[in-house]
Amino acid sequence: MSNFGDRAMGGGSVTFSGAARPGLRWNAARLRTLAASLLALGVFWIDSFTSFHSAIATLYVVVLLLAGAGLDRRALIGWALACAALTLTSFLIVHRHAPATEAMLRLLVSLAANAVTTALLLHRAALDARMAREERRYATMTDTLAIAIWEHDFRPVADAIATVRAQGVADLAAYLRAHPGFVAETRRLVRITDVNQTALDLMGVPSKAAFFRKLGDFLPETDASFADCILAIDEQRPMFQAETQVIAADGSPIDVIVAFSLPPGTCLARVPGSILDIRQRKRLETTVERTRIELERVQRTAAIGAMSASIAHEINQPIAAVQSYAEAAARWLARPEPDLEEVRLSLTGLGRAVANIHAVVRRVRSLVGGGRGEMQPLGLGTLVADTLTIAARDIDAHGARIRVSPLGEPQVMGDAILLQHLLLNLITNALQAMEAAAMPDKRMELALEMRGDRVQLLLRDHGPGLDPAMAQPFETFATTKPGGMGLGLSICRSIVELHDGRIAIANHPDGGVIATVDLPRVA
Repeated sequence: MSNFGDRAMGGGSVTFSGAARPGLRWNAARLRTLAASLLALGVFWIDSFTSFHSAIATLYVVVLLLAGAGLDRRALIGWALACAALTLTSFLIVHRHAPATEAMLRLLVSLAANAVTTALLLHRAALDARMAREERRYATMTDTLAIAIWEHDFRPVADAIATVRAQGVADLAAYLRAHPGFVAETRRLVRITDVNQTALDLMGVPSKAAFFRKLGDFLPETDASFADCILAIDEQRPMFQAETQVIAADGSPIDVIVAFSLPPGTCLARVPGSILDIRQRKRLETTVERTRIELERVQRTAAIGAMSASIAHEINQPIAAVQSYAEAAARWLARPEPDLEEVRLSLTGLGRAVANIHAVVRRVRSLVGGGRGEMQPLGLGTLVADTLTIAARDIDAHGARIRVSPLGEPQVMGDAILLQHLLLNLITNALQAMEAAAMPDKRMELALEMRGDRVQLLLRDHGPGLDPAMAQPFETFATTKPGGMGLGLSICRSIVELHDGRIAIANHPDGGVIATVDLPRVA
């Protein structure tokens, strides 16, 4: 069976299709036809005009064998009919008056031999035609593959391995590492016996005749893959694969993956290998790596920005408290008779607010940086009550009110500052939503519910409900409020996740929004 076409490579004539040149094939056909014709006339003359009493006509089998090589079905049947006609004609010439039984039997034997030979030749012609079609299909398929393929003659490699083994080398891998010159010299012995069209295009070679003769002609001297190839041949590995470079005809390097199989019994004279061009993959890898580095830089910048924005967002409320306490103290001092007790209380509140700012900054920095906070057992009812005391001034300023169901004192493991700011953020969001919608009745309900080994904090407002544009309300910088930073709910989610909890926000069936914070209880 042919491989890729007809060509001569490596100094010797290598014919892959098994077909001779057209002129020689035509001369041989003419000679066979002439010889068969002369033989057929000779058999006819002997059978018709001599006294041999034997089945001379069976020699027409030789005529068919001689003439039938390379003939198509119609021509072969024509020769068979001609031989049968000559056989019958000779019989009529010799035995037309009184055909004997013996002569009739010789006639039948001759005709049967003719028929059997013709059938066998027709069968062989059909097989030859089928093989020719398969060869053409194989050659077409190979030449149209998107992967470059070329055949290697690895017999010199096997001979070189046998030589060093005969010299007593037991560890071939160590020998190859110690003798790089042996590897380079063996590589130069490997002939390329055939290539497909994709290989020609890959290497920038115009024709098979102009292709590289030896493997060493297009592998760089620094190639390290051939040593493993020698080991693969020695070990008869089922598959050899390596990533290397080849040098194209114009001298440019091409990154490729080479693969071929070497199962036991492989003919080393013709080992086809597939060569995959991976330059595009290499460029993509370089682009991906460059993009990764740039993304890391952007992420670091975004993290710094997020931390700065989070701190700014979280200290807005404590700063407002500082301003409120400071203004109150100034008003008490500005009276004709200053009320020093009220001034003292305002300054005490001012100190607490400043301390709260420091705590918020510290916690937010820890939260953005992946810290765990200051975890300790907390009574959630007390924490909610303390948080509502802090939020009372803001609730009153919005003309709102909050109804609190009996809380109880479920225990959770958490950071008090972070959980307070979680609840403050949810309250602030509810107040702002009702204010923006100009709701006449700004009401909120807050409750704690036990769910087995978990506790749920539920806060519902009576505002307009979730904006349909907020598909992902917990995403950083996601907001529909004019001038909003989109950090409040993102920080809430981070705080809840830090406490191994869950948070959800949804529209309430009776209007408004209900926020649910689910936290694990401490036994």
